[in-house]
Amino acid sequence: MDREPKRIATAVTGFTMLLLTIALIVFSEQGYHATMDALKLFFSVVFPSLLPFFILSDVLLSTGMVHYLGVYLEPLMRPLFNVPGVGSFVFSMGLAAGYPMDAVLTAKFRRQGLCTKIEGERLLAFSNSAEPQLN
Repeated sequence: MDREPKRIATAVTGFTMLLLTIALIVFSEQGYHATMDALKLFFSVVFPSLLPFFILSDVLLSTGMVHYLGVYLEPLMRPLFNVPGVGSFVFSMGLAAGYPMDAVLTAKFRRQGLCTKIEGERLLAFSNSAEPQLN
């Protein structure tokens, strides 16, 4: 009885993928132009705006600078947001780079054991609202 909804969902998904594949074959020129536009957008806007922040954050994490600053900012971050001091780095990178950066850094901190699950959720809650304005 449990398998029937999964079987229906699999059939619907498969049929949808088949229709999309046929549509791409029939309308290949429009698909090609849409793909090229998407790649141009990615390489002209998304890639240059996020790459420096990914590189900077990895360099700062690798050199231990984040841990060093986290120790000094612990007295500020713990009472204010109830997160470890290294959360200040996520918050500042979220202000500078926006959503994807703070989510990536919070996930890294969770994997490295720098914050608990609850602290990671709390960190995302207040750092995720910060978005840079693109003009």
